[in-house]
Amino acid sequence: MNIVYIRKIFILISFCGSFLCFGQKSVTIKLDSAIDSLDTNPAYSYMVLSQISKNKKHLDSIKAKAKLYLGSYFNSIGVVDSSMYYTRASLIHLRDKKYKAKAYRLLGSSHRRKGQIDNAIELLYKSLKISEEISYQDMISKVKSDLGLLYANKKEFDKAIRFLQESIDSAVSDQAVYGNYVNIGTIYFFKKDFKNAEKYFLRAFEMMPPDKDPKVSATIALNLGSVLYENKKYNQAIEYYEKSKQIADAHGFVDKSLNAIIHKAVIIGILGDHSEAVQMLTNAMIKAKDISNLEIQTNIYENLVTVYKDADNHESANDALVQFHILRDSLNNRKQRKEITELEVKYETATKEKEILVLKEDQLLKEAEIKRQRLLKRFYIIGFIIVLIPIIGLLLVYYQKLQVKNKYNAQKEEINKQKITSFLKEQELKLANTYVIAQNEERNRIARELHDSIGGNLAAIKLQMIDIQKDKGIQDTIINQLDDTYEQVREISHNLIPKKINQTAFTNYITDYINTIEKVTDPEITFIPHPVEKINIIDDNQKVEIFKIIQELMTNALKHAKAKVIEVCLNAYSDSIEIIFEDDGIGFDAKKETNGIGLQNIKKRLTLLKAKIDIDSAINRGTAIRIEIPTILNDKKKQI
Repeated sequence: MNIVYIRKIFILISFCGSFLCFGQKSVTIKLDSAIDSLDTNPAYSYMVLSQISKNKKHLDSIKAKAKLYLGSYFNSIGVVDSSMYYTRASLIHLRDKKYKAKAYRLLGSSHRRKGQIDNAIELLYKSLKISEEISYQDMISKVKSDLGLLYANKKEFDKAIRFLQESIDSAVSDQAVYGNYVNIGTIYFFKKDFKNAEKYFLRAFEMMPPDKDPKVSATIALNLGSVLYENKKYNQAIEYYEKSKQIADAHGFVDKSLNAIIHKAVIIGILGDHSEAVQMLTNAMIKAKDISNLEIQTNIYENLVTVYKDADNHESANDALVQFHILRDSLNNRKQRKEITELEVKYETATKEKEILVLKEDQLLKEAEIKRQRLLKRFYIIGFIIVLIPIIGLLLVYYQKLQVKNKYNAQKEEINKQKITSFLKEQELKLANTYVIAQNEERNRIARELHDSIGGNLAAIKLQMIDIQKDKGIQDTIINQLDDTYEQVREISHNLIPKKINQTAFTNYITDYINTIEKVTDPEITFIPHPVEKINIIDDNQKVEIFKIIQELMTNALKHAKAKVIEVCLNAYSDSIEIIFEDDGIGFDAKKETNGIGLQNIKKRLTLLKAKIDIDSAINRGTAIRIEIPTILNDKKKQI
């Protein structure tokens, strides 16, 4: 019955998990659909993103993504404060670095719109750093392009060109490439470097398919004509003005077509055909009036003044000048009224947005408090369930064991009466066997201790005795080692842990030992513990065994390896200790030579520690030994 009950619980939990996963997957699909529709159907996208961002049932990561694209939506319609609010809110829970890079770029765009250029640059650098960390090439290209335009805005043209060129180098689409060619060409145009401006505008025009974005193609051709005009390449300029006009006429861009005609007429006037130039400008004026474009009309009258003057027709030039001033004043008045209206709208919008932001902040604080209270309740319930389930399980197990025990005792009671004599004899035999086994194990342990500790120290003393005539200062070291050897003999006899291990940090204890050996031997010995804090809280008994293993490995290497470099690494992980012992000595055949006393002692210790050993060695190739020991924390540290 209990197994069936547990199975039902697992089935219920699995069903609930599947239901939750399906719900989150459905929301993700809906979110992705809204993001894809931002350009084609912004109203729908705004509605869906708002719903997802406010729904308390959704994961924070999903709501953060929805807030990020709400910020993008508000940025696209020019509502900067709302864009900044939602983008900052998304950064709280965004974990995916791609989306973080997008968020910082979006914040940079918002600050640029508010005229805060330095803040925008700082945020774009954050986006660039994250993008480079994850090799997000598309974002790297976009951010560098943004930085180039901002530095151009600050008149730092060389830095702007460098960033735009780097954007081209990391671009993942042709559109990014020819777009940056246009930007670089524009900067060179402002720098009066018309030769380079011509080069980059020409690259952009040749690379961009006219049918993909005809309006941009018409503009690039117009800009290219203007650069050629400045370079006094009039015939080529006329050719590109004509191309701009053809593209504009083919797609109904009347204003672009008229600008191309005006520029072409100016060049024809310069080339001496004033009547043709006047005729072209007059025809253009009729079309400009048809579309009620005052800016183009003003531009036409301004150029008519120039053409009439060049043709010595001062009366017509004066008439055109009068019309120019009338239209310019009218245009300025219109612009002023428009600017005033825009400022009023912006002020009212900003005021409303601030009020909305204050309300939203209050709402967020309330929601956060409610969420905190709910989380606390959930934690209490979950904690109670976590504690209750093991208690119930233990009670059930105890009850079952009690029942089995009672039945067993009842059945055994009669049998025990008959077999009590034989049972006592068997117990005596087992005790005798146990005593013999324990005695043998104790003898083996003492033999290992004598070989590993005292043997290792005596080997070191022997090596130092060889050089005692070279350096009289070694005598003190030998005396200290003799004291240590005496202390170890005394401690082995009492089955105690060495005092220095209790009195000194374990890593320092091993370091002191290795420093002592290194002073009187040829090999360069390196000890690398990591992390020191974890190693120092290993169980004291394990410290002794680990030290003895290192000591035995060191003794074997010094006796047999003829190594120049020895490296000992001691690494502590969450559930194990790793010893890596490497030397560049003569090595040995690991398949054959594995029966030495030292290696046997190490393997016996590892068996007691339930540890694993891997030996990698070959003749004339050095030796690498890796030992993995399950971790036991020091009891004192556990109590802390």
